[in-house]
Amino acid sequence: MSTDTTPPINPGRRSSSLLLASTALAAGSTGLLGCASVATQLGLAPLLQRLGLMDAPAPPMSPAQAQALQTHYLQGARALLANDVEGAIAAWRRYAALAPSTLARARQVRGHLTLLDREAARRFVQRAAASEAQLGALRTDRLHVAVLPFDIRGPAPAPGAAPSPAAAPAPAASFNRAVVSMIAVDLARVPALTVLERDKIELLAQELRLSASELVNPATAVRPGRLLGAGTLVAGAVYNAPGPAGPGSGRYRINSATTDVPRGRLIGQTEAEGLQAEFFVLQKRIVHGILDLLDIRDRPAAVDTVHTRNWEAYARFARGLQALAENRFADAREAFLAALRLDPDFALAENSFLATPERPASLQEMQAEAANALKASEASSRP
Repeated sequence: MSTDTTPPINPGRRSSSLLLASTALAAGSTGLLGCASVATQLGLAPLLQRLGLMDAPAPPMSPAQAQALQTHYLQGARALLANDVEGAIAAWRRYAALAPSTLARARQVRGHLTLLDREAARRFVQRAAASEAQLGALRTDRLHVAVLPFDIRGPAPAPGAAPSPAAAPAPAASFNRAVVSMIAVDLARVPALTVLERDKIELLAQELRLSASELVNPATAVRPGRLLGAGTLVAGAVYNAPGPAGPGSGRYRINSATTDVPRGRLIGQTEAEGLQAEFFVLQKRIVHGILDLLDIRDRPAAVDTVHTRNWEAYARFARGLQALAENRFADAREAFLAALRLDPDFALAENSFLATPERPASLQEMQAEAANALKASEASSRP
């Protein structure tokens, strides 16, 4: 990445964004915490309640709804105690899909799902690596898509020049992660496609010691595709060139390569280029280019929903994803909250905040919590 990554504040930012940011500043280092009355006056209480940062009234639920939630939760708890991580994930995903985020247990379950997804990915990668010799006859579906890490590129430094600080691995890695997240979320909105889990992809890339540039090459990308059971691989690169007028005037180019795994060949490439201010639209062009290559015509309107138009919110979201990947949960939550202060409608940042565990928890600790919940349920059901 070049140093051209922080444009001026967008003067067209929504008034709610300004009010939310102003409230955060007025609250000092604790942000919006402790500002319940101000947040209520500004109409921000629902957002803060969904995030668990303000007390929320108990959501109205029918006995049938409450029973369904309890059933799904206990099914997940029993599966977890049986060391059936995939079964626990399936049951708790049903719970999370039904439970209002204002419930404390719902927030805990979403955090646990993130940790369990990682455990499931770790087990999957171990099994895949151990059984690679038997994968020759593996049948893959082209509509099972793996979005691989994107490479980050910038202009080559002049001979003898020191590398730019902005080209350091950490900023590039977080920018990479955010681009891939947005593309994967958009593709997952298409009913015909199944987008594979990011944790599996990243762990497998680490296991195989493949760089982002190697993943763009069909010759080296087919192997992880086969191990993942993907029929289609999407990889790419983001190129940033500085502009003549300083921050905000540069250009971005996003390239993606779509590979047919069973045939081991490149299906095609997609490119979108424009000013930094157009970056979030460029990302959508890449998504539609991928869908064109896969001949997917049924595209819900949600695919075109721009995740955010606020570059500062995007930058904080990117940092949050990087912190989450590094198990720095407090930093991740802080970064996602900062993104929401700047753009309260940034749904991807809100979902990421809710999916970030409030604290680390080992599999054994989650199993102990599940055992306690089952004991409490049994005790309450006794006459």
